[in-house]
Amino acid sequence: MLRETLDVLDFLDDARNAADPFAALLPDGDHSIEITPFESDLGRTDFIKILFPGSAGKSGGGSAPTTGIIGSNGGLRLPGDYPGLASDADGCIVGLACALRLARMRQRDQQLTGDVLVSTHICQQAHPAPHDPFPFVMSPLPSSEKHPRLVDARMDAILTPETCKGNKMVSHLGFAMTPPVREGFILRAHESMLHIMEMITGKAPVMFPITMQDVTPYELGVHHICGMVLPSIFSTAPVVGVPLVTEIQTHPSATGVQQPMVLESAGRFCIEVATAFGNGDCQFYYQGDFDGMVETFGAMRGWQRLKKDG
Repeated sequence: MLRETLDVLDFLDDARNAADPFAALLPDGDHSIEITPFESDLGRTDFIKILFPGSAGKSGGGSAPTTGIIGSNGGLRLPGDYPGLASDADGCIVGLACALRLARMRQRDQQLTGDVLVSTHICQQAHPAPHDPFPFVMSPLPSSEKHPRLVDARMDAILTPETCKGNKMVSHLGFAMTPPVREGFILRAHESMLHIMEMITGKAPVMFPITMQDVTPYELGVHHICGMVLPSIFSTAPVVGVPLVTEIQTHPSATGVQQPMVLESAGRFCIEVATAFGNGDCQFYYQGDFDGMVETFGAMRGWQRLKKDG
């Protein structure tokens, strides 16, 4: 994945590049691509979804589950005197690197069992928004409109790589994993995913703590550590965040702070989880935990929909 990571870094470093040039960068294959531009007074972004069919995937009439990889980000760069890729670009980089890797694997007759759907947006001119301790890098449309465009009903489970360096929650250079979130419930991490993280990194797994605040819409106004699990508001699929983290606080708009080996390992993790999930060897959460919580406490979606449904 290192070659793909470096190729995507170089591609996105050119502020003229967006979704159509990336689609042209992919080698020919049986994948399908959907591109949806969005533009407002706040700027422009391109939403892109790339579906890689599995040998037993649902797109071909099979029954293997579909993995969604959402490269979560606000934007790639801010206007001003610092023209480089911002730290916030990490999620997009990992998502597109996964897509490039999957396309090249297919050229080598390496096809996963289940479908993989990579979704992200390419926003070359974002804008800052106040946030403690560092400003967020924001796309030209609010979260309540952005995340429904990133989520897809075909996703049976979702991985969300995203930068999450502007806090003191985890002091670790690498990537981590959030607990799974489904329909408002923060659940226990599944051992199978922890095992994959151990094998990818060769180290003990690192869990990133999230709170109930992080599974609420941004527009509610409560403090969010990150947006990694916001896709859970717009999907019934389990969501696991894959935060890119550092030992010290790094603000989202900082440039020149990408760690290629960290991006590469996060991408490898996403690919390996997708492989094992499609094969039935990995689960995102314990179904019994979720069923027990719903049976005991009832559904939790009502408050998550406050802003979504107006």
